[in-house]
Amino acid sequence: MISIRERLLQAFQIEYREHVDAIRSLLDDLGHKAEGSGLAQLDEIFRRAHSLKGASRAVDLPAIEEISHRMETLFAKVRSGQSRLDHDMAVGLGQVLDVIEDWVAANLANEALPDTAATIAALDAMIEGHAVSMEAPAPRPIPVPERVVVAPAPVPPPPAAEGSEADEADEDEPPAERSAAPAVRPEETVRVRALHLDRLLRSSNELLTETMNQRQVTQSLLGLDRTLADFDRSWRRARKAAAAALRDLGDYDRAIALERQHEALEQALTGISRELRGVRRRQQRTGWALRQLGNDLQQEVRQVRMVPADSIFGGFRKMVRDLARAAGKQVMVQVSGLDVEADRMVLQGLKDPVMHLLRNALSHGVEPPDERKAGGKSAAAHVGLSFDVSEGRLVVQIEDDGRGVNFEAIRRKAVERGLFSEAESFQVDRQSLVDVIFDPGFSTARMVDDLSGRGMGLSVVREAMAMMNGTVEVRDRQPVGTCFRLSLPLTVSTQRLFLVECQGHIYGLPTEGVDRLYRVRAEDVGTVEGKSVVFLGDRQIPLLSLAHLLAFGESSVKVTRNVVPLVVLKNGERRVAVAIDAFLSIREGLVKDIGVPGARGTMVAGGVLLEDGDIALVLNPFEIVETFRKSGSIRGLTTVEKQAEKRVPVILVVDDSLTTRTLEKSILEAHGYQVRLAHDGLEGLGRLRAEQIDLIISDIQMPRLDGFGLLQAVKSDPALKAIPLILVSSLEAREDKARGLELGADAYVVKRKFDQQELLETIGQFL
Repeated sequence: MISIRERLLQAFQIEYREHVDAIRSLLDDLGHKAEGSGLAQLDEIFRRAHSLKGASRAVDLPAIEEISHRMETLFAKVRSGQSRLDHDMAVGLGQVLDVIEDWVAANLANEALPDTAATIAALDAMIEGHAVSMEAPAPRPIPVPERVVVAPAPVPPPPAAEGSEADEADEDEPPAERSAAPAVRPEETVRVRALHLDRLLRSSNELLTETMNQRQVTQSLLGLDRTLADFDRSWRRARKAAAAALRDLGDYDRAIALERQHEALEQALTGISRELRGVRRRQQRTGWALRQLGNDLQQEVRQVRMVPADSIFGGFRKMVRDLARAAGKQVMVQVSGLDVEADRMVLQGLKDPVMHLLRNALSHGVEPPDERKAGGKSAAAHVGLSFDVSEGRLVVQIEDDGRGVNFEAIRRKAVERGLFSEAESFQVDRQSLVDVIFDPGFSTARMVDDLSGRGMGLSVVREAMAMMNGTVEVRDRQPVGTCFRLSLPLTVSTQRLFLVECQGHIYGLPTEGVDRLYRVRAEDVGTVEGKSVVFLGDRQIPLLSLAHLLAFGESSVKVTRNVVPLVVLKNGERRVAVAIDAFLSIREGLVKDIGVPGARGTMVAGGVLLEDGDIALVLNPFEIVETFRKSGSIRGLTTVEKQAEKRVPVILVVDDSLTTRTLEKSILEAHGYQVRLAHDGLEGLGRLRAEQIDLIISDIQMPRLDGFGLLQAVKSDPALKAIPLILVSSLEAREDKARGLELGADAYVVKRKFDQQELLETIGQFL
């Protein structure tokens, strides 16, 4: 069992880092404040130092308590105006915080503890108003956690209560600073091995795969039901013909006997039909329930796997400082956004690329102190690591204020490797040169050492990001330096995919990379300077066909009724239009590595299992945009008319709400269905008897004839009862659902949690 002290130390490890990070951030804010401002920041720094002192006292860490007490005293003097927080003091305090981190890391790793005498002496000198400099302790390895916390961390123990022995030394402190925080009841937590979480995720994905197979069973049962109905109609015609023939022959006795046999057979056939319909409805309900349970389970597993970036990258600030110190460089490391949560596997996958980029910043970007001073910079360089969430994706930025991108060194290395001729190297643009640094084996390092790595270059970063359906960009940092921006999904458990068809195959595109969908006229496709483009309003966007991109040998775009379906993909500010054969649907899917041959590059991110058991390749839209940008628009792209397609299904939407009718109509038409509208059940019946309808979507609460009445009328009419009817209602009580299904509804969707994908998938089961 874990001892009480071990639990307290675990809580302290979380709390102390929060206080240290907050003090760093507040000091940085004060550095940008005008003279005489920043009182709120000083108050918060004082409070943080006081809390850190109390926490270290509670876990019996006197060295940290002593340092914290002196920081508290120093901030009290600054806050009262007796001392001034200048640049030198801020730098010194940053070094004090580094010592605290080093001391706690060594204590947790059971290593020799650094001597804090110099740090305490430096703080005493600051309190007296003297300028100081401190020598940083030697670097130590970073402890790697073996387990992952999957529940909120335990609430740290509160500081000792007022009036206790522990607070006797603080009699001179203001009462406001000593007020105890209200007691918070800690949430129960549990530690789970990451291996078990991974197995649970796989099991939940297999469960969802099995629910997909249930849809095939539903389709088979529906087909049997329709076949039996056709057989019943054929049987009735044959029965009438046989009975009429015997009566015409005058054989009334045989006609009566045959009629009795026919009645017995018809009763048996009716019973089989009734039983089959019952089985189909029960199977539909079971399949629907399994899908809901599977989705809920996967959602819970996904939430459990979400951990803060601090769990993986909490020790990276110290690692960068240690590497810089070993290389004779000075750095101020700023790490932010460690509270951002992402899938543990995503963060683990980011660990090596981020470490590589930080090493790259220290090796190629950050200059030695003397060189920085000669260039008018501070001796200590800035190295930043930040985490954020933007547009549903995890964004990581690694930046430094060093030399910036050395285009001349890249140009020389590119010529040396034969990527460009000497003349060409002076003509390529900056972006093309930047792209070169991601080529396999490309590195401008003149020698291999511990800091520069093994001369592999940045290709490992791009390959790692491509495997996770992510991207990496290089940007100039203002006013000086370099910034690498990584963007990737927050989770690897499932992704929302837009399915499209091309050359008879199905492909998935992550929706994060899809900007817009269009159906344009063939005449809107043209060429500008010999390159294919599509004109979308006042914009012209480069165009290619997905078939050509995937090397199917097609140099034409297929059109149907003079209409071209287009998917506009995005990567940052860049846009590319890709022509496909058809839009299919949007669905959630687990993207798996399927060992796609490298000949297709990184455009293929993996595969996803479809309902029929086939695998659809999942494409990386960001890499498609980048590949397209490098290769340029395709020349000579033409349009050809596709062969006539099968009849488009017609769906009747019955709802008294104009807004709901408009919403459902736009969703259905965007997915290729024809839509008819009715504002209540009576108008809906009129529509059903006037034209061929393939499926009905009906509200329940409507004037004149409600949804239940429409359902009864449809199912009691022999000419209409075979039309599937889906109830979409805000009534979510169990009895309302049961009544709808008992009356013969083929599905029931609750409006409160209306999901476009759920509705489309339900429709797909019947059409």
